[in-house]
Amino acid sequence: MPTFAITEDQLTAALHAVVADRGLNWTYPDIDTDPDAYVDPQDHHPLFAENSVEHGLPSCRYVSADGHRPMCLIGAALHRAGVSLHVLADHEGALADAVLDLVIEPVLPDLVSSAARAAQNVQDDGRTSGDALAAYHNVLIAGRVMDRANP
Repeated sequence: MPTFAITEDQLTAALHAVVADRGLNWTYPDIDTDPDAYVDPQDHHPLFAENSVEHGLPSCRYVSADGHRPMCLIGAALHRAGVSLHVLADHEGALADAVLDLVIEPVLPDLVSSAARAAQNVQDDGRTSGDALAAYHNVLIAGRVMDRANP
């Protein structure tokens, strides 16, 4: 499996660029509007651990079903940072932190992976790209404050 050398700064810049392109108020498309934006529960990656599988509900995709466009914020940012759509498609249904650990070498700090997961969770809850980006930064800031408070 190919890996990509992406730094925290590059990932963060890519997240900002995607949000700038889509707008702060962009939300993930409704399944009736864009069914290619969702993964069938039967096709979930083994690392997928959210309860949507338990309830038989589709979940958001990293790449459209036709393989031609990035979909979610994390997928779009990773693609902008250099990860091919083919590689992202191989990880459909896996959580953002797992995908970062699988496709980025050297592995990013756990705090960055947790921040990406927080952004993904906000987006999966139907909130805006701006909210997802804020969640990403909030996790980074809180983690760094805690690190400084507990050296």
